[in-house]
Amino acid sequence: MGTTPQHQEKGEKLHLADAIGMAVGGMVGGGIFAVLGEAVRFSGNAAFIGFGIAGVLALLTGMSYSRLTTTVDKGGGVYVFVSALLGEAVGGTVSWFIILGYIFTLSLYSYTFGSYGADLFGLGGHAGGYLGAGIIALLSILNLIGVRASGVAEDILVYTKLSIILMAAGAGLFSVSKAEALPVIENSISGVIGTAALIFVAYEGFQLLTYDYEVLEDRKRNLFLSLMISIPLVTVVYMFVAFVTTGSMTDQAISSHGETVLAYVSQPELGQFGVNAVLIAALLSTASAINATIFAQARLANRVAKDYEIPSELFKWRSGGVAVIFVLASSTIAAAVQFLGSLNQITTFASLVFLSVFGVVNVVAFIRQAYSGWQKVLPLTGAVGCLGSVGMLVWNTHHDNPGDLVVIGGIAGGLLVIRFVYLALTKNARDDATQGDSDSD
Repeated sequence: MGTTPQHQEKGEKLHLADAIGMAVGGMVGGGIFAVLGEAVRFSGNAAFIGFGIAGVLALLTGMSYSRLTTTVDKGGGVYVFVSALLGEAVGGTVSWFIILGYIFTLSLYSYTFGSYGADLFGLGGHAGGYLGAGIIALLSILNLIGVRASGVAEDILVYTKLSIILMAAGAGLFSVSKAEALPVIENSISGVIGTAALIFVAYEGFQLLTYDYEVLEDRKRNLFLSLMISIPLVTVVYMFVAFVTTGSMTDQAISSHGETVLAYVSQPELGQFGVNAVLIAALLSTASAINATIFAQARLANRVAKDYEIPSELFKWRSGGVAVIFVLASSTIAAAVQFLGSLNQITTFASLVFLSVFGVVNVVAFIRQAYSGWQKVLPLTGAVGCLGSVGMLVWNTHHDNPGDLVVIGGIAGGLLVIRFVYLALTKNARDDATQGDSDSD
Protein backbone atom coordinates (compact mmCIF):
# COMPACT_ATOMS: atom_id res chain seq x y z
CA MET A 1 0.00 0.00 0.00
CA GLY A 2 2.99 2.24 0.30
CA THR A 3 3.06 2.35 -3.49
CA THR A 4 0.24 4.85 -3.70
CA PRO A 5 1.95 8.08 -2.62
CA GLN A 6 4.86 7.39 -4.94
CA HIS A 7 2.67 6.79 -7.95
CA GLN A 8 0.54 9.83 -7.24
CA GLU A 9 3.55 12.09 -6.93
CA LYS A 10 4.86 10.91 -10.30
CA GLY A 11 1.46 11.10 -11.95
CA GLU A 12 1.68 7.40 -12.74
CA LYS A 13 -1.14 4.91 -12.71
CA LEU A 14 -1.28 1.70 -10.70
CA HIS A 15 -1.25 -1.33 -12.95
CA LEU A 16 -3.24 -4.49 -12.21
CA ALA A 17 -0.20 -6.20 -10.67
CA ASP A 18 0.34 -3.18 -8.39
CA ALA A 19 -3.30 -3.22 -7.30
CA ILE A 20 -3.21 -6.95 -6.56
CA GLY A 21 -0.01 -6.48 -4.55
CA MET A 22 -1.60 -3.65 -2.57
CA ALA A 23 -4.71 -5.67 -1.77
CA VAL A 24 -2.72 -8.79 -0.83
CA GLY A 25 -0.35 -6.68 1.27
CA GLY A 26 -3.28 -5.00 2.99
CA MET A 27 -4.72 -8.32 4.06
CA VAL A 28 -1.62 -10.39 4.78
CA GLY A 29 0.05 -7.31 6.26
CA GLY A 30 -0.47 -8.47 9.80
CA GLY A 31 -3.61 -10.57 9.67
CA ILE A 32 -2.39 -14.16 9.67
CA PHE A 33 0.36 -13.42 12.18
CA ALA A 34 -2.06 -11.68 14.51
CA VAL A 35 -5.11 -13.95 14.55
CA LEU A 36 -3.95 -17.48 13.77
CA GLY A 37 -3.38 -18.31 17.43
CA GLU A 38 -6.81 -16.98 18.39
CA ALA A 39 -8.48 -18.94 15.58
CA VAL A 40 -6.86 -22.20 16.63
CA ARG A 41 -7.63 -21.55 20.29
CA PHE A 42 -11.36 -21.18 19.62
CA SER A 43 -11.99 -23.79 16.90
CA GLY A 44 -9.03 -26.19 16.94
CA ASN A 45 -8.63 -28.29 13.78
CA ALA A 46 -11.54 -26.48 12.12
CA ALA A 47 -9.69 -23.15 12.14
CA PHE A 48 -9.06 -23.44 8.40
CA ILE A 49 -12.82 -23.67 7.80
CA GLY A 50 -13.29 -20.45 9.78
CA PHE A 51 -10.77 -18.72 7.54
CA GLY A 52 -12.63 -20.05 4.52
CA ILE A 53 -16.00 -18.73 5.73
CA ALA A 54 -14.48 -15.32 6.46
CA GLY A 55 -12.89 -15.35 3.00
CA VAL A 56 -16.25 -15.96 1.32
CA LEU A 57 -17.77 -13.01 3.21
CA ALA A 58 -14.80 -10.87 2.21
CA LEU A 59 -15.20 -11.89 -1.44
CA LEU A 60 -18.92 -11.04 -1.49
CA THR A 61 -18.17 -7.71 0.15
CA GLY A 62 -15.33 -7.08 -2.30
CA MET A 63 -17.83 -7.49 -5.13
CA SER A 64 -20.12 -4.92 -3.52
CA TYR A 65 -17.25 -2.50 -2.96
CA SER A 66 -16.25 -2.87 -6.59
CA ARG A 67 -19.78 -2.36 -7.94
CA LEU A 68 -20.48 0.67 -5.76
CA THR A 69 -17.12 2.30 -6.42
CA THR A 70 -17.38 1.91 -10.18
CA THR A 71 -21.00 3.09 -10.10
CA VAL A 72 -20.16 6.41 -8.43
CA ASP A 73 -16.79 6.36 -10.21
CA LYS A 74 -15.12 7.97 -7.22
CA GLY A 75 -12.70 6.87 -4.52
CA GLY A 76 -13.52 7.22 -0.84
CA GLY A 77 -14.98 3.86 0.09
CA VAL A 78 -17.94 3.37 2.37
CA TYR A 79 -18.15 7.03 3.39
CA VAL A 80 -19.03 7.98 -0.19
CA PHE A 81 -21.59 5.17 -0.57
CA VAL A 82 -23.41 5.73 2.71
CA SER A 83 -23.37 9.52 2.41
CA ALA A 84 -24.92 9.35 -1.04
CA LEU A 85 -27.75 7.13 0.20
CA LEU A 86 -28.37 8.26 3.79
CA GLY A 87 -26.68 11.65 4.07
CA GLU A 88 -23.28 12.88 5.23
CA ALA A 89 -24.21 12.79 8.92
CA VAL A 90 -24.79 9.02 8.76
CA GLY A 91 -21.80 8.54 6.48
CA GLY A 92 -19.67 10.51 8.91
CA THR A 93 -20.87 8.41 11.85
CA VAL A 94 -19.95 5.21 10.01
CA SER A 95 -16.56 6.74 9.20
CA TRP A 96 -15.91 7.51 12.87
CA PHE A 97 -16.33 3.81 13.58
CA ILE A 98 -14.09 2.85 10.66
CA ILE A 99 -11.39 5.17 11.96
CA LEU A 100 -11.72 3.66 15.44
CA GLY A 101 -11.57 0.23 13.80
CA TYR A 102 -8.30 1.27 12.16
CA ILE A 103 -6.96 2.43 15.53
CA PHE A 104 -7.72 -0.99 17.03
CA THR A 105 -6.20 -2.64 13.96
CA LEU A 106 -3.06 -0.59 14.56
CA SER A 107 -3.09 -1.89 18.12
CA LEU A 108 -3.52 -5.45 16.86
CA TYR A 109 -0.54 -5.10 14.52
CA SER A 110 1.63 -3.42 17.15
CA TYR A 111 0.66 -6.08 19.72
CA THR A 112 1.69 -8.75 17.21
CA PHE A 113 4.91 -6.92 16.31
CA GLY A 114 5.81 -6.77 19.99
CA SER A 115 5.02 -10.44 20.58
CA TYR A 116 7.11 -11.67 17.64
CA GLY A 117 9.88 -9.18 18.41
CA ALA A 118 10.09 -10.25 22.04
CA ASP A 119 10.23 -13.89 20.92
CA LEU A 120 12.93 -13.20 18.33
CA PHE A 121 15.19 -11.33 20.74
CA GLY A 122 14.41 -13.48 23.77
CA LEU A 123 12.84 -10.66 25.76
CA GLY A 124 10.29 -11.11 28.51
CA GLY A 125 8.03 -9.11 30.78
CA HIS A 126 6.44 -6.07 29.19
CA ALA A 127 9.03 -5.89 26.39
CA GLY A 128 6.44 -6.78 23.75
CA GLY A 129 4.24 -3.83 24.73
CA TYR A 130 7.14 -1.41 24.58
CA LEU A 131 8.28 -2.78 21.22
CA GLY A 132 4.74 -2.40 19.87
CA ALA A 133 4.40 1.16 21.13
CA GLY A 134 7.86 1.97 19.80
CA ILE A 135 7.12 0.80 16.26
CA ILE A 136 3.92 2.86 16.15
CA ALA A 137 5.84 5.95 17.31
CA LEU A 138 8.66 5.39 14.80
CA LEU A 139 6.39 4.85 11.81
CA SER A 140 4.14 7.76 12.77
CA ILE A 141 7.18 10.05 12.79
CA LEU A 142 8.38 8.68 9.44
CA ASN A 143 4.94 9.32 7.94
CA LEU A 144 4.92 12.88 9.28
CA ILE A 145 8.32 13.72 7.80
CA GLY A 146 7.32 12.20 4.47
CA VAL A 147 9.54 9.12 4.55
CA ARG A 148 7.66 6.20 3.02
CA ALA A 149 8.68 3.01 1.30
CA SER A 150 8.94 3.12 -2.49
CA GLY A 151 6.45 1.22 -4.58
CA VAL A 152 9.09 -1.30 -5.64
CA ALA A 153 10.18 -1.90 -2.04
CA GLU A 154 6.58 -2.49 -0.95
CA ASP A 155 5.95 -4.93 -3.80
CA ILE A 156 9.11 -6.86 -2.92
CA LEU A 157 8.12 -6.95 0.74
CA VAL A 158 4.61 -8.23 0.01
CA TYR A 159 5.78 -11.17 -2.04
CA THR A 160 8.76 -11.90 0.21
CA LYS A 161 6.61 -12.28 3.31
CA LEU A 162 4.08 -14.32 1.33
CA SER A 163 6.90 -16.62 0.20
CA ILE A 164 8.17 -17.05 3.77
CA ILE A 165 4.69 -17.88 5.05
CA LEU A 166 4.24 -20.48 2.31
CA MET A 167 7.73 -21.84 2.95
CA ALA A 168 6.93 -22.33 6.63
CA ALA A 169 3.56 -23.93 5.91
CA GLY A 170 5.05 -26.07 3.13
CA ALA A 171 7.73 -27.38 5.49
CA GLY A 172 5.13 -27.99 8.18
CA LEU A 173 3.06 -30.00 5.71
CA PHE A 174 5.56 -32.85 6.03
CA SER A 175 4.74 -33.07 9.73
CA VAL A 176 0.94 -33.25 9.32
CA SER A 177 -0.52 -36.39 10.85
CA LYS A 178 -3.99 -37.90 11.09
CA ALA A 179 -3.70 -37.96 14.84
CA GLU A 180 -3.41 -34.17 14.98
CA ALA A 181 -5.56 -33.23 11.96
CA LEU A 182 -8.57 -35.33 12.93
CA PRO A 183 -11.30 -34.95 13.93
CA VAL A 184 -11.78 -31.76 11.96
CA ILE A 185 -14.75 -30.51 13.98
CA GLU A 186 -13.53 -30.69 17.56
CA ASN A 187 -16.04 -28.19 18.91
CA SER A 188 -19.43 -26.96 17.65
CA ILE A 189 -20.21 -25.63 14.19
CA SER A 190 -21.32 -22.39 15.81
CA GLY A 191 -17.85 -22.11 17.29
CA VAL A 192 -16.34 -22.34 13.80
CA ILE A 193 -18.65 -19.58 12.55
CA GLY A 194 -17.77 -17.54 15.61
CA THR A 195 -14.10 -18.01 14.77
CA ALA A 196 -14.74 -16.75 11.23
CA ALA A 197 -16.24 -13.63 12.76
CA LEU A 198 -13.43 -13.20 15.28
CA ILE A 199 -10.63 -13.35 12.73
CA PHE A 200 -12.41 -11.28 10.08
CA VAL A 201 -10.05 -8.37 10.73
CA ALA A 202 -7.44 -10.42 8.87
CA TYR A 203 -9.31 -9.63 5.63
CA GLU A 204 -10.23 -5.97 6.08
CA GLY A 205 -7.22 -4.62 4.20
CA PHE A 206 -8.64 -5.19 0.72
CA GLN A 207 -11.04 -2.28 1.02
CA LEU A 208 -8.20 0.23 1.32
CA LEU A 209 -7.75 -0.22 -2.42
CA THR A 210 -11.00 1.69 -3.01
CA TYR A 211 -9.35 4.83 -1.60
CA ASP A 212 -6.86 4.64 -4.48
CA TYR A 213 -9.48 3.94 -7.15
CA GLU A 214 -8.80 7.12 -9.07
CA VAL A 215 -5.12 6.30 -9.65
CA LEU A 216 -5.79 2.79 -11.01
CA GLU A 217 -5.10 2.17 -14.66
CA ASP A 218 -8.34 1.12 -16.43
CA ARG A 219 -9.87 1.55 -13.00
CA LYS A 220 -13.31 0.03 -13.46
CA ARG A 221 -11.87 -3.20 -14.83
CA ASN A 222 -8.79 -3.44 -12.63
CA LEU A 223 -10.50 -2.69 -9.33
CA PHE A 224 -12.83 -5.63 -9.85
CA LEU A 225 -10.09 -7.97 -11.13
CA SER A 226 -7.65 -7.07 -8.36
CA LEU A 227 -10.22 -7.81 -5.65
CA MET A 228 -11.45 -11.00 -7.30
CA ILE A 229 -7.86 -12.27 -7.57
CA SER A 230 -6.40 -11.08 -4.27
CA ILE A 231 -9.18 -12.13 -1.88
CA PRO A 232 -9.38 -15.79 -3.04
CA LEU A 233 -5.58 -15.95 -3.12
CA VAL A 234 -5.28 -14.76 0.46
CA THR A 235 -8.13 -17.04 1.57
CA VAL A 236 -6.35 -20.10 0.15
CA VAL A 237 -3.09 -19.08 1.86
CA TYR A 238 -4.84 -18.55 5.20
CA MET A 239 -6.68 -21.87 4.99
CA PHE A 240 -3.51 -23.75 4.04
CA VAL A 241 -1.51 -22.22 6.88
CA ALA A 242 -4.26 -22.90 9.43
CA PHE A 243 -4.67 -26.50 8.29
CA VAL A 244 -0.93 -27.21 8.47
CA THR A 245 -0.68 -25.55 11.89
CA THR A 246 -3.37 -27.66 13.53
CA GLY A 247 -2.41 -30.79 11.61
CA SER A 248 1.28 -30.73 12.48
CA MET A 249 1.41 -29.34 16.03
CA THR A 250 0.07 -30.77 19.26
CA ASP A 251 -2.55 -28.86 21.22
CA GLN A 252 0.01 -28.33 23.97
CA ALA A 253 2.57 -26.85 21.55
CA ILE A 254 -0.02 -24.54 20.00
CA SER A 255 -1.16 -23.37 23.42
CA SER A 256 2.38 -22.75 24.66
CA HIS A 257 3.29 -20.53 21.71
CA GLY A 258 0.06 -18.54 21.70
CA GLU A 259 -0.03 -15.67 19.21
CA THR A 260 3.41 -16.53 17.78
CA VAL A 261 2.40 -20.09 16.86
CA LEU A 262 2.98 -19.54 13.13
CA ALA A 263 6.70 -19.16 13.72
CA TYR A 264 6.96 -22.75 14.99
CA VAL A 265 5.06 -24.56 12.24
CA SER A 266 8.24 -25.28 10.25
CA GLN A 267 10.49 -26.01 13.23
CA PRO A 268 10.45 -29.83 12.89
CA GLU A 269 11.74 -29.59 9.30
CA LEU A 270 13.73 -26.33 9.21
CA GLY A 271 14.79 -25.97 12.84
CA GLN A 272 15.64 -22.58 14.29
CA PHE A 273 16.24 -21.16 10.81
CA GLY A 274 12.57 -21.63 9.98
CA VAL A 275 11.47 -20.13 13.28
CA ASN A 276 13.68 -17.05 12.85
CA ALA A 277 12.63 -16.59 9.22
CA VAL A 278 8.96 -16.40 10.18
CA LEU A 279 9.69 -14.15 13.18
CA ILE A 280 11.54 -11.71 10.92
CA ALA A 281 8.79 -11.90 8.28
CA ALA A 282 6.23 -11.13 10.98
CA LEU A 283 8.16 -8.05 12.08
CA LEU A 284 8.51 -6.77 8.52
CA SER A 285 4.89 -7.61 7.74
CA THR A 286 3.31 -5.99 10.78
CA ALA A 287 5.55 -2.93 10.49
CA SER A 288 4.47 -2.53 6.86
CA ALA A 289 0.82 -2.95 7.88
CA ILE A 290 1.16 -0.33 10.63
CA ASN A 291 2.71 2.12 8.19
CA ALA A 292 -0.02 1.55 5.60
CA THR A 293 -2.81 1.81 8.16
CA ILE A 294 -1.49 5.08 9.60
CA PHE A 295 -1.51 6.63 6.15
CA ALA A 296 -4.82 5.09 5.05
CA GLN A 297 -6.80 6.21 8.09
CA ALA A 298 -5.33 9.71 7.72
CA ARG A 299 -6.52 9.82 4.10
CA LEU A 300 -10.02 8.64 5.06
CA ALA A 301 -10.25 11.12 7.93
CA ASN A 302 -9.08 13.94 5.68
CA ARG A 303 -11.77 13.04 3.13
CA VAL A 304 -14.47 13.08 5.84
CA ALA A 305 -13.14 16.38 7.24
CA LYS A 306 -13.71 18.05 3.86
CA ASP A 307 -17.44 17.64 4.54
CA TYR A 308 -17.00 19.00 8.08
CA GLU A 309 -17.89 15.64 9.66
CA ILE A 310 -14.66 15.60 11.71
CA PRO A 311 -13.20 18.58 13.62
CA SER A 312 -11.12 20.56 11.12
CA GLU A 313 -8.67 21.52 13.87
CA LEU A 314 -7.19 18.03 13.59
CA PHE A 315 -6.08 18.73 10.03
CA LYS A 316 -4.77 22.31 10.05
CA TRP A 317 -1.15 21.41 10.79
CA ARG A 318 0.39 19.15 8.15
CA SER A 319 3.79 17.60 7.67
CA GLY A 320 4.81 15.23 4.91
CA GLY A 321 1.30 15.61 3.49
CA VAL A 322 -0.21 14.07 6.64
CA ALA A 323 -2.27 15.74 9.39
CA VAL A 324 0.06 15.95 12.40
CA ILE A 325 -2.45 16.24 15.24
CA PHE A 326 -4.70 13.51 13.86
CA VAL A 327 -1.84 11.04 13.32
CA LEU A 328 -0.31 11.73 16.74
CA ALA A 329 -3.69 11.39 18.48
CA SER A 330 -4.72 8.17 16.74
CA SER A 331 -1.27 6.61 17.14
CA THR A 332 -1.18 7.48 20.85
CA ILE A 333 -4.60 5.88 21.38
CA ALA A 334 -3.50 2.78 19.44
CA ALA A 335 -0.36 2.43 21.56
CA ALA A 336 -2.41 2.78 24.75
CA VAL A 337 -4.96 0.20 23.60
CA GLN A 338 -2.31 -2.47 23.00
CA PHE A 339 -1.06 -1.90 26.55
CA LEU A 340 -4.47 -1.82 28.22
CA GLY A 341 -6.47 -4.32 26.18
CA SER A 342 -6.13 -8.07 25.73
CA LEU A 343 -5.52 -9.61 22.31
CA ASN A 344 -9.05 -11.01 22.32
CA GLN A 345 -10.59 -7.62 23.13
CA ILE A 346 -8.60 -5.87 20.40
CA THR A 347 -9.34 -8.55 17.79
CA THR A 348 -13.03 -8.76 18.70
CA PHE A 349 -13.62 -5.02 18.56
CA ALA A 350 -11.81 -4.57 15.23
CA SER A 351 -13.64 -7.52 13.65
CA LEU A 352 -17.01 -6.27 14.94
CA VAL A 353 -16.40 -2.86 13.40
CA PHE A 354 -15.40 -4.17 9.99
CA LEU A 355 -18.09 -6.85 9.87
CA SER A 356 -20.69 -4.19 10.69
CA VAL A 357 -19.32 -1.76 8.10
CA PHE A 358 -19.06 -4.45 5.45
CA GLY A 359 -22.61 -5.51 6.24
CA VAL A 360 -23.70 -1.91 5.62
CA VAL A 361 -21.79 -1.88 2.31
CA ASN A 362 -23.63 -4.99 1.15
CA VAL A 363 -26.97 -3.50 2.21
CA VAL A 364 -26.19 -0.32 0.27
CA ALA A 365 -25.22 -2.38 -2.79
CA PHE A 366 -28.55 -4.19 -2.58
CA ILE A 367 -30.63 -1.04 -2.05
CA ARG A 368 -28.87 0.94 -4.78
CA GLN A 369 -29.44 -1.96 -7.17
CA ALA A 370 -25.75 -2.32 -7.97
CA TYR A 371 -26.75 -5.82 -9.09
CA SER A 372 -29.59 -7.01 -11.30
CA GLY A 373 -31.44 -10.27 -11.76
CA TRP A 374 -30.23 -13.30 -9.83
CA GLN A 375 -27.06 -11.42 -8.85
CA LYS A 376 -29.05 -9.49 -6.25
CA VAL A 377 -28.60 -12.52 -4.02
CA LEU A 378 -24.86 -11.75 -3.78
CA PRO A 379 -25.00 -8.52 -1.74
CA LEU A 380 -27.98 -9.88 0.19
CA THR A 381 -25.97 -12.96 1.14
CA GLY A 382 -23.01 -10.78 2.03
CA ALA A 383 -25.19 -8.57 4.24
CA VAL A 384 -26.82 -11.49 6.03
CA GLY A 385 -23.45 -13.20 6.46
CA CYS A 386 -21.63 -10.15 7.82
CA LEU A 387 -24.41 -8.96 10.12
CA GLY A 388 -25.16 -12.51 11.23
CA SER A 389 -21.48 -12.92 12.07
CA VAL A 390 -21.71 -9.78 14.19
CA GLY A 391 -24.51 -11.40 16.17
CA MET A 392 -22.58 -14.65 16.49
CA LEU A 393 -19.43 -12.88 17.67
CA VAL A 394 -21.38 -10.84 20.21
CA TRP A 395 -23.07 -14.00 21.51
CA ASN A 396 -19.81 -15.94 21.77
CA THR A 397 -18.10 -13.05 23.52
CA HIS A 398 -21.01 -12.76 25.93
CA HIS A 399 -20.74 -16.46 26.66
CA ASP A 400 -16.94 -16.73 26.94
CA ASN A 401 -15.80 -13.28 28.05
CA PRO A 402 -18.79 -11.17 29.18
CA GLY A 403 -16.45 -8.57 30.64
CA ASP A 404 -14.92 -8.00 27.20
CA LEU A 405 -18.37 -7.33 25.78
CA VAL A 406 -18.99 -4.70 28.45
CA VAL A 407 -15.71 -2.97 27.57
CA ILE A 408 -16.42 -3.14 23.82
CA GLY A 409 -20.00 -1.92 24.28
CA GLY A 410 -18.79 0.93 26.46
CA ILE A 411 -16.29 2.05 23.82
CA ALA A 412 -18.87 1.89 21.02
CA GLY A 413 -21.47 3.70 23.12
CA GLY A 414 -18.99 6.35 24.16
CA LEU A 415 -18.05 7.01 20.53
CA LEU A 416 -21.72 7.43 19.59
CA VAL A 417 -22.29 9.90 22.44
CA ILE A 418 -19.26 11.96 21.39
CA ARG A 419 -20.42 11.86 17.78
CA PHE A 420 -23.95 13.04 18.59
CA VAL A 421 -22.62 15.82 20.80
CA TYR A 422 -20.31 16.91 17.99
CA LEU A 423 -23.17 16.93 15.49
CA ALA A 424 -25.34 19.00 17.85
CA LEU A 425 -22.63 21.55 18.64
CA THR A 426 -21.50 22.03 15.05
CA LYS A 427 -24.82 21.87 13.20
CA ASN A 428 -24.99 25.56 12.32
CA ALA A 429 -21.31 25.79 11.42
CA ARG A 430 -21.53 22.70 9.20
CA ASP A 431 -24.68 23.95 7.50
CA ASP A 432 -23.08 27.35 6.82
CA ALA A 433 -19.88 25.78 5.50
CA THR A 434 -21.79 23.33 3.30
CA GLN A 435 -23.96 26.16 1.95
CA GLY A 436 -20.83 28.16 1.24
CA ASP A 437 -19.37 25.29 -0.72
CA SER A 438 -22.62 24.99 -2.73
CA ASP A 439 -22.62 28.72 -3.51
CA SER A 440 -19.01 28.64 -4.62
CA ASP A 441 -19.79 25.75 -6.96
